[in-house]
Amino acid sequence: MRYVTAFHGIEELVRSGAKGALLVAVEGPRVRKIAEAAAKAGVPVRRVDHEWLDRAAPDNRGAAFEPADPSALDKAVDLDEFLAAFDKPAGLVLVLDHLSDPHNYGAILRSADVFGVDLVITPDRRAAKETEVVARASAGALAWVPVASVPNLPRALRSLKEAGFWCYAANMDGDELRGADLPGRVALVMGAEGAGVSRLLRDTCDGALRIPQRGHVDSLNVSVAAGVFLYELASRGKD
Repeated sequence: MRYVTAFHGIEELVRSGAKGALLVAVEGPRVRKIAEAAAKAGVPVRRVDHEWLDRAAPDNRGAAFEPADPSALDKAVDLDEFLAAFDKPAGLVLVLDHLSDPHNYGAILRSADVFGVDLVITPDRRAAKETEVVARASAGALAWVPVASVPNLPRALRSLKEAGFWCYAANMDGDELRGADLPGRVALVMGAEGAGVSRLLRDTCDGALRIPQRGHVDSLNVSVAAGVFLYELASRGKD
């Protein structure tokens, strides 16, 4: 991925101070507003030929953000450093167990930003990484949500537990979310599309939580389920 073309994604990258340049081909009202914000933020604004931009970034709507370092688009953090510096009595961490769909990943990041998740943890292999799709689906949240990519999720859960977090798997056999008695520091593990949370991670968790269902379908889409879980957990207050 070389360019971000979604307007929300570009705006949030500019606001977050991401390094790069704004490429402008067609200056409509929205693009003009983005260009003004970029100039105020010190982001270089370059005029380019619209045919060239259409070839380079086919999904563009008149503008595109070219990151100086595409791998640094998200707010990557080191898990050990995060835990060492985390000093709040309450916190909310979201662990994603090998999600493969970048649309789901982006939507989950959007919910994570809305509900104030402190950290999202993903595996560094076999997980959604398509940054432009994720940036579009997240509506810019990719620029704000801290994400730690780790080589071993069970080890990450053990590190969270050592730091005072209680870990819960999202599972249909778990305790009902609304009535659960939960501690201040919570790590929620969401499973992959279809497969759910792996057996090893479920065994590493302190318990499991479920969303009560009264309809006829088997389960919610993982990004929708994550939004429901995060809303309920955030409504209990973390500070």
